[in-house]
Amino acid sequence: MRISELLAVKRLHLRFVTGSEHADRVLRWAYTTDLLQPARYLRGGEFVLTGMMWRTRPEDSETFVSSVAGAGAVAIGAGTALGEVPADLVQACRDHDMPLVEVPPETSFGAVTEEVLRSLTQQRLSSIAETRDRHRRLMAEVAAGADLPPAFAQAAEQAGRTAWILSSTGRHVAASGEPLPRADREWLAARALTWTFFPHTVRLPEQEGRPLTVMPVQTKESHPLATWLLVCEGDHTAWTEEEHESVAELASIAVLARSRAEERALNDARHLEGLPRLLAAQRFDEVTELLRGTGAADGVDGAHVVVSAVMLPEPRVPDLARRVVAELVADHPGAAVTGDEDTLVVLPVGGWGPQARTRAEEFRATLVHRARILEGGLLDHRLALGLSSAVRGVPELRGAAVEARHARRLAELRGGRARVIAGAEIDSHELLLASVPEEVQSSYRDRLLGPLLAYDRDHRSELVQTLEQFLAHSGSWQRCAASMHVHVNTLRYRIGRVEELTGRDLSSLEHRVDLFLALKLRD
Repeated sequence: MRISELLAVKRLHLRFVTGSEHADRVLRWAYTTDLLQPARYLRGGEFVLTGMMWRTRPEDSETFVSSVAGAGAVAIGAGTALGEVPADLVQACRDHDMPLVEVPPETSFGAVTEEVLRSLTQQRLSSIAETRDRHRRLMAEVAAGADLPPAFAQAAEQAGRTAWILSSTGRHVAASGEPLPRADREWLAARALTWTFFPHTVRLPEQEGRPLTVMPVQTKESHPLATWLLVCEGDHTAWTEEEHESVAELASIAVLARSRAEERALNDARHLEGLPRLLAAQRFDEVTELLRGTGAADGVDGAHVVVSAVMLPEPRVPDLARRVVAELVADHPGAAVTGDEDTLVVLPVGGWGPQARTRAEEFRATLVHRARILEGGLLDHRLALGLSSAVRGVPELRGAAVEARHARRLAELRGGRARVIAGAEIDSHELLLASVPEEVQSSYRDRLLGPLLAYDRDHRSELVQTLEQFLAHSGSWQRCAASMHVHVNTLRYRIGRVEELTGRDLSSLEHRVDLFLALKLRD
C-alpha cells in the first residue's frame, strides 16, 4: 500500500505535514509506539504511529526520528489528540527526509492500522491468486510437453528467485539466468550424493559468502544416482513463508518435468528392448528401423560406439541401472538406451574418419568423468562400463556390442566403484579373461589358489604374496628376495611349498602362466 492510497481514504482525514514528495513510498505494516527509540521493534517499511508521549523536550524529536529512520520505516503518523504537531518534530522529519502525517483527534490509530492491514491483505490475496494462476498455466504447459528451460526461467522470474536445476552428475538442466560454472555444478552434485538430509545449505568453495539451498527433485522413481537437484540462492532456514512457497512452486515444476523425462526414457527403452537380440541375429534392417526415431540410426554409414553397462550387485530399485547409464550419456543426441540388468547404449558419433574417432575418445572421457562424480553415491553398488571402438554403419554394431561386453567384463574384474574400460584397452590376456564365464573363472581360481589361501590362513604365512612377487620379478631369485627383504633360502623354501601345494613347477613357463592368470582373476 502506498502512502498516497492511505491518505486518499476520506474517513481517516489524514494529511501531510511534510514529505508529500514521498507519497509513492510503500507501506509494509503499521506500528504504534510511544517509545523514544523504537528501532529494535521495527523491521523496515512501517508506518509508525505515535501519540508523542515520548517527547519531554525538543531534543527528543531528533532522537525519535533518527531511531525510526535508521530502522527503515517509511513514514511517521503523529496523533494530535493531546496537541498540535511540534515544530521540532517537523524539522527532524525534514532533516531525515521522513514523511510526517497528521492524524486528527477524531481518527484512532486502530482505524489507521485496520485500513493498512485491510489493504495489505487484499493485495496479498490478489497476488496469491495471480501467482497460482500463473503457476497452474506453467504446470499445464510443462505437462503438455513444453520445453523445461524457458518454463523454469519464467517461473523463477515470477517467484523472484535465483535458482538452477542440475542432474546427479552436475549436468545443467535449467536455470533462472546464467548456468552455474561447470566446476560448481559438479562439486554440488558429488557432495549431494553423500548428504543424508535435505534441504541442505552449502557455500561454494569459491564463493564463501553465498549460501545455496539444495534439495532433490523427488519423483515416484527417484534415486540419488539418477535424479535432479533444485538449487536456490539463499539459506532456507532464513526464508519467509512466502519464500518457502515460491521455492515449492519451482520444485513442483521440476518434479513434473523430471517425471515426464523419466516416462519418455522408459518408453524409449521398451521400444528398443529387442535391440540386443536383433544385433545377435544380424537382422540389421530391423535394427535400423528400431533405431529410427531415436537419432542413433541417422546416417547409417556414419560412426557409432556401443556401451555395455551393469550395476553389481543387481539393484533393488527397478530400472536403476538403465537410468544411471542414461544420465551418463545425456547431452549426446541420438543415444539409444535399453536394458536394465545388462544395459546397452548405441550412440552415433558422426561421419566416418579421424573426426569420428576423436569424438569417440571425447565421449569416453566424458563417460569416465561423469562416472567418477557418481562414485560417492555408489555405496552399495559397483558400476562397470565397457565402451567399443568407433565402427562404421549399423552392420558393424554387432561386433561393437561384443567388444563392449568384453570390455565391461574386464571392468568388473578390475574393481572400483565406477570403472570404464574401452575396447582398445583389452589387447592382452585380460581380453581372454573377460570373455570367460564367471563360473569358469571362479572354478579355475579356486582350484589353483585355494590350497595356498587355506595354508596362509591356517599358518599365518605369505605364500600367495610370495608367489605374486616371484612372478612380478620374472622368477629372479635375487631380485625377488631383495624386494621382500628375506634371505634367498627363505624364498626358495616358500616357492617349494607353493609348488607342492599347487602341483605346479615354477621353472616351467606354462605353469607360471597358469598361476599368473589365477592371480589376475583374484584381483
